Amino acid sequence: HIQRPAASKRPTQSLLATSPQGRTRYGDGIVGLLRCCSIMRRRVCLFGTSADPPTGDGGHLGIVRHLVSLNFDEVRVLPVYRHMFGSKRGRQAPFQDRVAMCKLLVKDTAHVTVSEIERRCFEEKATGLMDDHQKSSIRVGTADILDKLTAEEPNVDFTWALGADTFIDLASGKWRRTEDIFRMVGYRMIVFRRKEGEQQEKDTQSSATQDLIKESVAKLQLVDEAESSIQVVNVDALTSASSSAVRRTTNESDLKVLLTRDVLEYVKQHALYSFGDES
Repeated sequence: HIQRPAASKRPTQSLLATSPQGRTRYGDGIVGLLRCCSIMRRRVCLFGTSADPPTGDGGHLGIVRHLVSLNFDEVRVLPVYRHMFGSKRGRQAPFQDRVAMCKLLVKDTAHVTVSEIERRCFEEKATGLMDDHQKSSIRVGTADILDKLTAEEPNVDFTWALGADTFIDLASGKWRRTEDIFRMVGYRMIVFRRKEGEQQEKDTQSSATQDLIKESVAKLQLVDEAESSIQVVNVDALTSASSSAVRRTTNESDLKVLLTRDVLEYVKQHALYSFGDES
């Protein structure tokens, strides 16, 4: 049995309300308020992505809006700083450009923030290293990010959002410190699927994903004697929109479908992707 992530209640006025004598349900005055706040835990969903570039309703923005609809206290977008695979490094748009585009993408969506946590993790690891070769060997993975976030924000319950194919790689042990990742998010994950062109392909993907989810649930129940909260969702807004399709074209009719207006303008103004190849 797979449970949806437990819905948490955001701090409400009634929870903090005091009596005429200044008492809360947790004690007198300020002390009572502090006790109340100390036991409140926030629910934050983390969505890591290359965002190269971030796509509109049919892609990244559609995913973010779906995550917001799940009533998290915050949805936090984490642009990749340096790709884990060396073959893909240097081929991405500059990190600050991708961060800026993410901020433009979500600027009108409540409860969404953009974080540079991966850059911070990299810079901490690079502290004291003068040699470029040494810096080029630094790897910052999901587990490193979660190490830092759980240490800095102990009163937050994190959920990790990722695509079905990526989840299959994670659950198959292809990521570094796979078990640590599951443990640090309490097995709370949102696995999203995009529409498939062929029903047979959709059924195959669904079956494979569900089998791996069941394995993960079983592992958690054995270790922690608890049920996991891994949720597989179909995001209706998702289409075949892809960042790679954006990078290959300057056709603005196509790009207006794939990107939001603000992101498209940013790409053009900063001569990114195919716009940078124009003479």
